[in-house]
Amino acid sequence: MFPAQGLTGPHTPCRGKLSSIRPFGCGCAVRETTAVTTNEDPSRLRPRFRRRAEPVAGATDPEALFGELPRTPGGVGALWSHQADQLRTYADNHRDTPDVALELPTGSGKTLVGLLISEWRRRTLGQRVVYACPTRQLARQVLQKATDQGIPAVMLIGSHRDWAQAKLARYTRADAIAVTTYSAIFNLNSHLADAQTLVFDDAHAAEGFVAEAWALSVGRDTDQYEQLFDALGESVEPALVTRMVGPVSPAVDTREVRLLPVGAVARHTEDIDRVLSALTGDSAYRFRMVRANLGSCLFYVSRREFYIRPMIPPTFQHEPFTDPGQRLYLSATLGGAGELERAFGRTDIKRVPVPTAWDRTGSGRRFFVFPELADVPVDGSLIDDDEENSQEPVAGLVDSLLALSRKRLVLTPDEDSATQIANRLGVPAAERFTAKDSDTGIQPFVDAEAGILLAPSRYDGMDLAADVCRMMVMSGLPAASHLQDRFLDTKLRASEVLDERVRTRIVQGAGRCTRGPKDWAVVVVTGADILRFLSRREIRESLPAELQAEITFGLDQSQVPADDLILLAESALEQDRIWQEDAEPELAKLRREATRVAAPHAAQLAASTVREVRAWTYAWQQDWESAARTAGEVFENLTASTLRPYRALWAYLASAWSDLASTGDTSPAALRSADFLRKAYAAAVGTTWLKEVHRLPSATYDSDPADEAGVTAVVSLLNGKLASPVKFESFFSNMLANLSQREASRYERGLVALGELLGAESFKPAEKGRADAAWMWRTLWMTVEAKSEQEPAGMLSMDYVRQTNTQLASLAADQGVEAPPSGSVSIIVTPRGVVDPDAVPIAAAHVHLVLPKRMLDVAHDAVRAWKELRGMAKGIAGELPREEFASVLWDNGVLPTQVRERLTRDPIRGS
Repeated sequence: MFPAQGLTGPHTPCRGKLSSIRPFGCGCAVRETTAVTTNEDPSRLRPRFRRRAEPVAGATDPEALFGELPRTPGGVGALWSHQADQLRTYADNHRDTPDVALELPTGSGKTLVGLLISEWRRRTLGQRVVYACPTRQLARQVLQKATDQGIPAVMLIGSHRDWAQAKLARYTRADAIAVTTYSAIFNLNSHLADAQTLVFDDAHAAEGFVAEAWALSVGRDTDQYEQLFDALGESVEPALVTRMVGPVSPAVDTREVRLLPVGAVARHTEDIDRVLSALTGDSAYRFRMVRANLGSCLFYVSRREFYIRPMIPPTFQHEPFTDPGQRLYLSATLGGAGELERAFGRTDIKRVPVPTAWDRTGSGRRFFVFPELADVPVDGSLIDDDEENSQEPVAGLVDSLLALSRKRLVLTPDEDSATQIANRLGVPAAERFTAKDSDTGIQPFVDAEAGILLAPSRYDGMDLAADVCRMMVMSGLPAASHLQDRFLDTKLRASEVLDERVRTRIVQGAGRCTRGPKDWAVVVVTGADILRFLSRREIRESLPAELQAEITFGLDQSQVPADDLILLAESALEQDRIWQEDAEPELAKLRREATRVAAPHAAQLAASTVREVRAWTYAWQQDWESAARTAGEVFENLTASTLRPYRALWAYLASAWSDLASTGDTSPAALRSADFLRKAYAAAVGTTWLKEVHRLPSATYDSDPADEAGVTAVVSLLNGKLASPVKFESFFSNMLANLSQREASRYERGLVALGELLGAESFKPAEKGRADAAWMWRTLWMTVEAKSEQEPAGMLSMDYVRQTNTQLASLAADQGVEAPPSGSVSIIVTPRGVVDPDAVPIAAAHVHLVLPKRMLDVAHDAVRAWKELRGMAKGIAGELPREEFASVLWDNGVLPTQVRERLTRDPIRGS
């Protein structure tokens, strides 16, 4: 850098002195050395008054700006070709586009591209630019990169009361870019509301950070949790309240999440408001964001919390977000199903996709290891043998793999899972680090010589490049980060809607330790759910080609003896001759063969976002008529069969909003509400969530034909075969005993007996190759294949999956009908949660896994319901009270449709 005019030598940083003096281009103050001495102290120089400098001509575009930046020791010397391509596309086509998204995968220099566009808009257009990151940790990284590149930037994070006024003034004068967090934009009173350009880094991870501004969690540990049930009154069934607030018992599913009726929330907003107005702290601020629109929010409840939010955040009314002339979204993956639009509540985001060459280049090299696929000795005799390994062979193998490195990263969906891994490894407290968004961030782990970084739900925002960390574990499927996601996944069964989000988290998480082309790492993937997810061909084909190759290679290489897998991982860590000669050529071949294919029906989901965002805009404005009409359009245009669960939700919303718009039982809106409710029921087949939320008018608990048949059979048994108390006690005792042990023939007898208690025509088919038990109701069949004698270790084979694929068809042939009833399912009861990866793609959609414990839970609930029914039936002469009996079976979760839902939570191939 040449010295500025009037200076006696090169400029050096001022170390923060004379902060009131005009900043130099790098952000430091300068003092002119031609100043005169003071009369009081001849040795002291008197500062000169500042004079306005001539304006410097702005660069023609962001790419040209890069060449005008000062050359700094920490800066990037040259742009990669794909960065230049992105900048040119932006300059040519999107300078004035209100919403534009740039796709640049992990390790491809996304932040530099964003900073160059930000600085160009600041310098050339004279705009105030805010660069927002999901976390403070990322904000610090961006500030460092800006400083390294000679781009003036200030960091404004935390409470606005703590911001340095000098820094805020530099942003306000457009002398520097403001680097901050999403929360500084999306809050009740943003102090960066005057931005003219907004840049969102890691926009692929924005869903939680944006929606969080309009999301309120009321924890079970607060008084308001139980008070909300009182406020909702008769709208919530007593059995649900008991399960939510009562003590844990065998009848309680701690993972249950329930959507509460939209109409009930709207009718009780005054009572709800009275309860929530007593919240304090951060919850009080969140409540203020939704207070005026409580009737427009969805209410979810679990034993942990109430979760209150609109489905899509109402960013349209948030001026700090809508007022800037441009919103730029930097994303590692844009996907194809419209998640970016849903996350930010925008309908028209223009996309600049990743350069095609990068899709096959990637960033660094990873060796994916799948311990569940290895041949692990049942006695756990590995290289490092100890008592704990002998009790949990796969866990012992994971521990042995992680022991290959002194520094390890642990990514899990929740905190408990991460802590369990650290405890099992015996990591001392001094070597445990947590990836919290604090002032120090992950720096203590970066500086440490050894340790484990626990990062629950932190799939983004951590750079652990080079030697910082080369070993990581991804444990469990990152499917649900909040109750809305859990509802979509476990109750609605709309996993296809969530698949893009899950893919993004996996892609991002896998890249935490490979930030550049020269990085490498071993990625240990553990958990049956994430293994099956990555075993699905359609999931892998939707990933970047480089990642497809690495995962396919890992799936193949992991099916070896456990001690061999440890040695292979060692080769990958050392990048030794064996890795270079064997692995690299094979990966190159797989990469050439890989073809990226859009996820099924992604285009249809993407096209739906315009209507979905518009519908929630109307709902937030409480324009129920327009909201209902647009929700109906969403329903009508989601035609793919696999999107049927999502269609059901939108039909329900159209019904609920139509009801709120109605003026009477015979108004057009009321008639439309009833019609959409019937359509929602037709689309929600195979689930019970809608019956939990809003039963059809005058419908009973057993309104479904399968449930009606089940109740009829139960009443018949109560009056006949199991009328005797002695016979009943003997029947259920033998059933529970048989289902509590592993011997095959006894277990099969237990399954047949359970089917009878559930009101099914239950038997063991006699023909060869048939199921071990068949349960048949009028419009629903279930076949059950029992593998109770299997050891937990090992994989479920392709042969068992193929056999189960055909059991419903075989049962139909035996019954002399062409096909089983729609919605029928096949169950494999096995202690093995791991399925041969080659068996996952061939599994029929109706085939599900069930652990023996879950089947036993259903049996205990059936016995509990029967005991209550027997008590009710005592002393009743004549016809038994059918509706009350159906209610008891419903409350215990053992009506046929409920049993189907409970036993189909774990599809082998995905829903």
